[in-house]
Amino acid sequence: MKNLQQFEIKNMIQFRKNRFGLDQILVNNEFADAVIYLYGGNLTHYQPKGERPVIFGGRGCEMHPDKTLHAGIPICWPWFGPHPTDAARPQHGFARNREWKVENTAQLSGGETEIVLGLSEDKGTLELFEHPFELQLRFIIGRTLRIELETHNTDTTPFSITEALHSYFYLSDIDHATVYGLEDTPFADLADGSRIKQESDPLRIDRVINHVYEPTDKQCEIVDNGFGRVIRIDKEGSNATTVWNPGGDNGLHDLPADLYRKFVCVETCNARNDIITLQPGTSHRIIQEISVLDNISK
Repeated sequence: MKNLQQFEIKNMIQFRKNRFGLDQILVNNEFADAVIYLYGGNLTHYQPKGERPVIFGGRGCEMHPDKTLHAGIPICWPWFGPHPTDAARPQHGFARNREWKVENTAQLSGGETEIVLGLSEDKGTLELFEHPFELQLRFIIGRTLRIELETHNTDTTPFSITEALHSYFYLSDIDHATVYGLEDTPFADLADGSRIKQESDPLRIDRVINHVYEPTDKQCEIVDNGFGRVIRIDKEGSNATTVWNPGGDNGLHDLPADLYRKFVCVETCNARNDIITLQPGTSHRIIQEISVLDNISK
């Protein structure tokens, strides 16, 4: 890996290691602060100036090389959820458990910060996904947070993927939050045997939620009356949206007690029937843009 210091920008980007030796990118510009780990390409913090954090950071929120972090924006690739034919392969693929490399950093003309990370095949990935590939993960950190994940097929044969930007959004409390934008959209309820359902009302987080909505390319909004704000999620390249909250007594090592009440995942994804097949030499890009608005009564 190249010397990371060459990618630092004075008073904007610096690198440091966490207590487990994993590299972090610290971003501080006129619009926002952010933290991105090279391990997993996980953005674990985004906070516009003068606002509360937008991304849920869990308790401590430190990446560990041997433990899954239920926080930030994990990258699910090249499959979402369990592997379609081999349950022994890692949940949500391997991109969230690999070391990404820094390809570029820049200050854009409007003052935003751009971070570009890359990942490609190695011996370990080829044992799990038998294809060469190139991934590029781009973050643009400003008044909004834009994330782009581009897959390029460098193989000589086609391959298919599912994927997700598994975004955890920080809430005042699930009782105060409602998700809009998925009304009247069919969904597979993975908490109820994958039964196909449909609801006409906006979604309240009042039970274990594990819904995959499709087809949908719609914008979603999380209205949080406790914090008095709206988190807006726009997307491209995705025709499915997953909403997840595990509820209490979930057994997850980093979500003890009532911490589950402080987030909801609204995930821009290609999942279930929204499978992406890439011919050799072609690419697919999934995009998510997150913005924060004052609460407008709904």
